[in-house]
Amino acid sequence: MTYRLYQLLARLPLGILYSLASIMAFVIERLAGYRRGVINSNLLQAFPEKSPAERKRLRHDFYSNLADTTLEVIKGSELPLDTFRERLTIVNPELLTDLSDNFQQSVIVLTLHMGNWEWMLHRAAAEYPVSSAFVYKTLHSPDANRFSLETRCRFGAHAIEMRDAARDVIKNRRTPRLIFMVADQSPGFRERVHWTTFLNQNTAFFSGGAALARATGFPLAFTYSRRTARGRYQIELAEIARDPKSVDEDVLIERYARLTENAIKASPADWLWSNRRWKLQQANAIKTDG
Repeated sequence: MTYRLYQLLARLPLGILYSLASIMAFVIERLAGYRRGVINSNLLQAFPEKSPAERKRLRHDFYSNLADTTLEVIKGSELPLDTFRERLTIVNPELLTDLSDNFQQSVIVLTLHMGNWEWMLHRAAAEYPVSSAFVYKTLHSPDANRFSLETRCRFGAHAIEMRDAARDVIKNRRTPRLIFMVADQSPGFRERVHWTTFLNQNTAFFSGGAALARATGFPLAFTYSRRTARGRYQIELAEIARDPKSVDEDVLIERYARLTENAIKASPADWLWSNRRWKLQQANAIKTDG
């Protein structure tokens, strides 16, 4: 039933979906209060210098953006590739070409839950002459998981379940690809992590992306998207390390953390504030660094 609903929504024009998104934003903010406590706490800790009115406005903008992104992701299951090329502008697309030595090798690209992180995968397919792969966690809902994977893979991207990431990347290391990892979510307490100060809080980051880059020698890059208008985004890329084997793992993760923090501060309403980002406490983690 849920899968069929996604399909029906995807057939609606974007204009109608944005009208539905406005209604959805009102419902989740004013009626349901979706994760309001989590959002309020995250915003207060991240921006203690802002007034209550400023944080309230930021929360309101976040709800609007969340509703838009949700329906855009669904619509992304049937939009043509040219639409993603038109709606997402890459500021410096040449960076990945340079880091990969004109796609003679793979590049690991770390990103975050900001703007429309799903559409960025399709924009890469429209821009670059090599295939993409993405690391994902299986969703709890089978229908949502099926729909998500079908949407992400529709232009040839390869799905890698998180627990299989190291094996897949090493096995296919001779095939040049862009390997995307969303690396800003809270790790589990059994995972190796790097601890640092992030948005005014002691925060754990996954070690996986940096460890893979060091193991393979693949260059490590960063990317994020921010809204410029409704349904339109600007993507920017940054180099983390051209030769990751020559850089300590902790330094690589720290560079990612700082790039992520700067991106959020520059466009805060675009980040996923409803995520329970700080649920892992340092006393419960396997490894403590930094």
